[in-house]
Amino acid sequence: MSVQHRLFKRNGKKINDSWHLSATQDMCASGLLFGSDFQYLADDTVELRVVMCGALDIFNGLGRVVRVDKKSLGAFCLVAVCLESSAKTKNLGKKKITRRAASYI
Repeated sequence: MSVQHRLFKRNGKKINDSWHLSATQDMCASGLLFGSDFQYLADDTVELRVVMCGALDIFNGLGRVVRVDKKSLGAFCLVAVCLESSAKTKNLGKKKITRRAASYI
C-alpha cells in the first residue's frame, strides 16, 4: 500500500509541509510503519493518506510519530506512527439499526 504523508504539527506549532510518498512496511488497526526520506521526530503529528491500488482509501487522518529508526543507507529512515483520528473510522462499528431482522419461516 502507498502512503502519502506530511508534517502537520511539531512542538505544538502547525506546519503545512509538502506531501511525501512512500510505501508501508507494516500496518495494523492502531498503527503504521513506513519508510521515508523525510526526517520526523518523536511526538510529531503527521497527516496521512493510506491508499490501496490507487482507488481504495484505507486511512485518511492524523497520526503521532512514536519511533524513528535511521537506516545506515543514505537518508532513509523507518517511521512508526500511532493512528489518532480519521473521518472514515470514527463511526466504525457503530452501525445504526433501522429495523429488526424478521424470520419468515
